[in-house]
Amino acid sequence: MLPGYGQAQDADIFLRPQARIEGTYITLGDIFSGLTPEQEKVAVAHAPQPGQQAVLDYRWLAGIAQRYKVSWRPRTTGDQIIVTRDSQTIGIDEISNSIHAALQDYGISGPFSVDLGGETFRIHLPVDAPAQLEVTGLNVNRRTGRFVADVTTGRGTSAQRTYRMNGRYFQIEQVPVLVDSVRRGDIIRPDQVEMREFRADRLQSNVVRDPSDVIGKEVRRSIGPGDPLLNRDFTAPILVKRGAIVTIRLETANMSLTARGKSLEDGSLGDVIRVMNLQSNKTIQVEVTAENDVRAIPAMSQ
Repeated sequence: MLPGYGQAQDADIFLRPQARIEGTYITLGDIFSGLTPEQEKVAVAHAPQPGQQAVLDYRWLAGIAQRYKVSWRPRTTGDQIIVTRDSQTIGIDEISNSIHAALQDYGISGPFSVDLGGETFRIHLPVDAPAQLEVTGLNVNRRTGRFVADVTTGRGTSAQRTYRMNGRYFQIEQVPVLVDSVRRGDIIRPDQVEMREFRADRLQSNVVRDPSDVIGKEVRRSIGPGDPLLNRDFTAPILVKRGAIVTIRLETANMSLTARGKSLEDGSLGDVIRVMNLQSNKTIQVEVTAENDVRAIPAMSQ
């Protein structure tokens, strides 16, 4: 027992190491065990705010014990109790969603996201308060996308609180990304592409916006997953390489002929290239239709 704090404590009364409470007051029963039912209900201090803690040290505890005639005395200067007030929480996602809806009502159109700048921020409410969230004020700068929103909880109750939230909204756009890494020379398959949302102001002007613009294309450099794709990183795959032996097809309403030829240049799907007919040794122009497969163009045959 510390000097100056009177007689020894009652053997049945102990200081609790910690307490969790829900109400607006701390009672003797929250602090001490071994009290009578009447003593336990006596309120001795205001509770901390919902979700917060209060540390009650030995001096404060000794004063309370003396004031309310509790037979307890501190034994060391380390005697204390940590009181935590329970709460229900409203997280940043729910706050953002409410502000998003308010911005839509304000007239902000098109897909957009809301950035409040603090992913860990949350509002703590008393456990018995209605978990309602309302945007009661909104000031928007359309030029910069910045806004100030007044967010009110527990409106119309004794637990009503208003929080001023500063943030910014951004237009968003869905663009294709790769789901796994690819290397130079790979051909993009449909199952390697998915759509993902990005802030429009962060997309480059030559970004790919349609998945069909990359599916079946050849990759010009190694690309990782999840990033917006750029048109310059893809090219039509070479289906006919210079020097390759190709099948030349000539089709008309009355006949269908094939011949073998040698390509004189590279070509992708739909390209018009020159090939040499190996039977006639004549050079003709053809259209690439598949790998090592070309279609003769009668009007341009030489």
